[in-house]
Order: sequence, then C-alpha cells, then structure tokens
Amino acid sequence: MIHQQCLGDTMLKLVIPAMLALLAGCAAKGPKLVPVSGKLTFDGAPLAHNTIQFIPEPGTPGSGAGATSTATGDYSLIATKGGSLVDCMGACPGRYKVVVVEPMFPVDADLKVPVEGEQPAPAIGLPGTPSRKRERQSIPPAYGNALYTPLVVTVPETGGDISLELKAGR
Repeated sequence: MIHQQCLGDTMLKLVIPAMLALLAGCAAKGPKLVPVSGKLTFDGAPLAHNTIQFIPEPGTPGSGAGATSTATGDYSLIATKGGSLVDCMGACPGRYKVVVVEPMFPVDADLKVPVEGEQPAPAIGLPGTPSRKRERQSIPPAYGNALYTPLVVTVPETGGDISLELKAGR
C-alpha cells in the first residue's frame, strides 16, 4: 500500500511539470498583431455586411486578416496566429492589398423555419427564402479581386484606424 502511494506521488511530481511545460508550448506563436479598425464606405455612405480581406504584400509577416462590416460600416480586423486555435484581434504591421466582397445572400432575408410535417428545405440556397433575382452588385468588381483592387494600405506598428473609401467607376 505504501509502495503504491509513493508511486502515485512520484507520478504526480512528473506529470504535473510535464503538463505545465506542454501547455506553455501551446501558446500562440507568430508575428505581433496590432489592433486595426475603421469604417467601410462607398461614395461616402456606410457599406454594410461586406467581407473585408487584408492580403499581405511581400515582406509583410502573417497570413493576412479579415472582418465583416457592421450595419454602420464599422469593422475590426481579426487574424490567426500559428499554433493558436482561436482568432486574434488585429493584423501584423505591414502593407496589404484590400479586397471587399459583398454578401452572397441578402442579409435581410426573412428565413422561414420549417414546421413539423412540412417538406424539407431545398439542398441549395437558404431555406425559406423566396426565389428572387440577384440584385446587381453595388460596388465595382475590381474591389473584389486581389489582382485589380485599387485599395492598398499600410498597417502601422501601433495599429489604429484605417477607414476604407470605395468609389464608383473603379
């Protein structure tokens, strides 16, 4: 009995430090992220519910960052860091091409929740949305393509506010 207790104490003395070392090694590594937020506008009006991608140019560390603009056009970038299982707020300092993409489905779609006994929702598209013609894209297509976007920004070492102004006719 005493032999088993000593063995258990020894195991605890070995296992606990090993677990602590393992946990310390799981911390997110990678380049420094700085907070970046701003407002997305199109010809001066807030641009709601659009996806924003910051694509790093050569020499900028990290894999980029992204956000979705709110109803008022505000956004805050998030990024991933190597070894992390969660997204982190911010972006690496450096130079980026910025791509803006409109939502694929209408944000204001009134989704119908199926009632028991009804036919299942179709496998393609959003369930319960009426079939309607896709509205014409409101922003010029160049903003949605990393090769042609005119938006190029620099995230400073301290981060900060980077407002994005899209213009018609680009």
